[in-house]
Amino acid sequence: MGVLDREIYRKIEYYLYHYFEIRREVEQEKEDIIESGGRDIVEWGGGISYHSDPTANKAVKLTRPDLVEKEKWLKVIEGTIQHFQGTEKGRLLQKKYFDQLGERHICRELHIERTTYYRWREEIVIYAALLAAQHGLIKF
Repeated sequence: MGVLDREIYRKIEYYLYHYFEIRREVEQEKEDIIESGGRDIVEWGGGISYHSDPTANKAVKLTRPDLVEKEKWLKVIEGTIQHFQGTEKGRLLQKKYFDQLGERHICRELHIERTTYYRWREEIVIYAALLAAQHGLIKF
């Protein structure tokens, strides 16, 4: 695999393959939080807090660590898409991770050899890994 260890490589590919699904989940979760009302018991700063202020409740829920992490991963994938947009590597990214086409099919469509396919795939994943590291999502 080269530069990245297997676990990091798999994690990045997971977020590439599931980008649209995660984006929908995050949007739905945020929408649910924003549209919810009333009093709530929320975790805040390591403890539990009772807020009757619906705006404060929503702010606390919107900054939940799991939601924030998912949003960071979305930014990583969006940055990767943007970086490779309009290039042959961008087409590979689209076909492999979003259209989920097989290696042979992609090689035929892009008129590339298997070695090129694997080199480009690795470049895409490494670029995403660098962005993920900048966002504090992974460590090398």
